[in-house]
Amino acid sequence: MGHLTLACIQFSSRPFATEQNLNRAEKLIEEAHRRGAAVVVLPELFNTGYVEHERLHRLAEACDGATVLKLKAISRKLGVYVAAGFVERFQRHVYDSLAFSTPTGDVAIYRKRHLIFWEHSYFRPGNEPLVVQTSIGRIGFAICADMLHADIWRDYRGRIDLAVIAAAWPRACPGMGRRAGWLLRPSEQLAEDVPRAIARTLGVPVAFANHCGACEVRVPMMGPSCPAQFAGRSAILDAAGGRKSSSIDGEGLVIGSIETGQEHISCGTLSA
Repeated sequence: MGHLTLACIQFSSRPFATEQNLNRAEKLIEEAHRRGAAVVVLPELFNTGYVEHERLHRLAEACDGATVLKLKAISRKLGVYVAAGFVERFQRHVYDSLAFSTPTGDVAIYRKRHLIFWEHSYFRPGNEPLVVQTSIGRIGFAICADMLHADIWRDYRGRIDLAVIAAAWPRACPGMGRRAGWLLRPSEQLAEDVPRAIARTLGVPVAFANHCGACEVRVPMMGPSCPAQFAGRSAILDAAGGRKSSSIDGEGLVIGSIETGQEHISCGTLSA
């Protein structure tokens, strides 16, 4: 058996400030590297912020746009794998996507398959799982609400050694209306329970990176957007669902080490 150190960046994005968010993320990735992380995960739509606004379309990038090029450069410079959510424009459509960059300069893209609420007005759903073979094992990907759907994990069963989840998972806050607050009240605990259930179901470690800080939530037929908070609760979990990292409230690094089979420490190079 070997050990692998993973890092999740619990991030508080500044809406639409893509360059500023990228620069802040780079410093946190560098810190994770200094602390021994081989894989670093950022939340869903970390570069634009997770916001309901038509400006998301104007900030959409191709897979050779500024965000992915920056992530590629960081991966190559530091020798780490980086997974990060961004707004992608691909073949005239816009997706809620995740880029996975490698120390060799390769990039694979996962597109969120299960959209929720207002996302249907802004994004096209993806339709394929993504399994990437790396020198540290086979990695599968999901974004936020994907976690709740059994078909996502059926696609990965027996095919991956690590699950990476980027999220913008909310929780209720005192300023929410009664109906929306009632709906989101269990959400914070689900941010703990669902990744743990995925680890136990698949028998693989999970890296779960979520936003923190303020947000707005609009639930269909429950009135206008209302103030809320992201749930945080980012975590590194082992294959039994045990937490291998500390918990933090605000922005920062969540780091933990997992055991990995020796055969995956030295296997192959990336192929999407």
